[in-house]
Amino acid sequence: MRYVYNRVSRLLLLIMLLGSNAMAGSLDYTTYYVSTYAPSLENPYYDNVTGYNSDGSNSSPNGLGSVLSTGTISTISGFDWGSGQVLDSGRSDQVAVKVTGYITWPGTSGQQTTVYFGIRADDGFVMNIDGVNVVQDWQQQGPGYWNSTGSLTRTGGQQYAITVWMYEWGGGAVLDAHYSLTDYSTTNQVDLPTSMFSTTPVTSYSSSISASQQTSVNTSRSVTHSGNGIYIDQVGDTNTLSVTQQGDDNLIAGKLSTTNSIVKADIEGNNNITTLSQTGNNNAILFDITGDYNTTTVDQGGASGADDNRAEFLIGGDYNTVDITQTHNNGIGNNGHYIAVGIDGDSNNVLTSQADDGDKIGFIAITGDDNDIDLYQKGTGSHYVEIEVGSDQTVDVFQDGTGNHNASISMTGYSATLDLNQDSSTNQTYSLSQNCVNTSGCGTTTVTQN
Repeated sequence: MRYVYNRVSRLLLLIMLLGSNAMAGSLDYTTYYVSTYAPSLENPYYDNVTGYNSDGSNSSPNGLGSVLSTGTISTISGFDWGSGQVLDSGRSDQVAVKVTGYITWPGTSGQQTTVYFGIRADDGFVMNIDGVNVVQDWQQQGPGYWNSTGSLTRTGGQQYAITVWMYEWGGGAVLDAHYSLTDYSTTNQVDLPTSMFSTTPVTSYSSSISASQQTSVNTSRSVTHSGNGIYIDQVGDTNTLSVTQQGDDNLIAGKLSTTNSIVKADIEGNNNITTLSQTGNNNAILFDITGDYNTTTVDQGGASGADDNRAEFLIGGDYNTVDITQTHNNGIGNNGHYIAVGIDGDSNNVLTSQADDGDKIGFIAITGDDNDIDLYQKGTGSHYVEIEVGSDQTVDVFQDGTGNHNASISMTGYSATLDLNQDSSTNQTYSLSQNCVNTSGCGTTTVTQN
């Protein structure tokens, strides 16, 4: 499956959640016997003097008798029963139909879109969407192009509750709703496709972990170490630093504080080159980089059986490059690998890769502009990534392997481009939210699931 969204203008809060139990292409209906000529609606009601009351998303007509039938239909377009039976009510006259469900708003996802509805009805028709009476035409009449019209502006891609009432008193019976994104012209109005409707809203999946992100992944697995510890505090420009550790329970971090707690290693300056390598189990690298044009390369694992490696980076500055690789778990432990990257700056480039066996967790949080982030999670075990980005970012996420794939992505600002690819034979879920205000465009999101 492949989904592409272009986001432009105004406010977007889009949650795409796969694995929904919604019954797509379907609406629920109930038919009733009616005993009152031109039955008025309770609320909103109609009479020849005052017209419709604007209240009442849960309106129902006066004069409703017994329920005749229930079932589902795929759309509210194209029903012309003539003098025949209305649905499976057993009646051709004195019958009312109530249709309920959810409509997915057409137009560009995330964009405020006005939909123009043209209704061909015989006799009465009322349509309420998201609590608003969009069309109100409850009277005796023959079908026409259009008996009634109404428009509503909502967010493309969002779901909204919809309730439709129609009734037939005598003669022919028609229920035929159309829409257009431009106007009420019959040449532009088309049937409402079945894909727009669902009997239930999309199920809300969380895409997992939290509990304050598993208490920051158990405070980075407690950071204790019994192996070698290297503590770095470096200030200056154009320095080259290379560190290699072999074995288990090793640590590269900052100077111990007065309370003997571990802090992040500190590199301040510009044009510094840092290469860090750890081979083995339960190793940790904690770094704080401040400055511009710095290059940092991290390699954790690198040997069969490497388990539970952690890398945490805070980056403040511009034009920095960070490349983090974690490999070779081989299923010997339950912790897998963990990466957390926070960026406050512009034009930084971050590449993170977690491969082979075991669970993989990645957190990336970015403020600033024009940063480029690539995150790869490959191999067996569960995959989870959470990404929070601001304006003008490019984010590519690839999850591949036999375990469950989960992604939670939040984008704020403007012109953030996301490409998410989940390739797995097991569960694939994601949550996606974006808040964008930009008249010239809000970027493009592509989600592919195989």
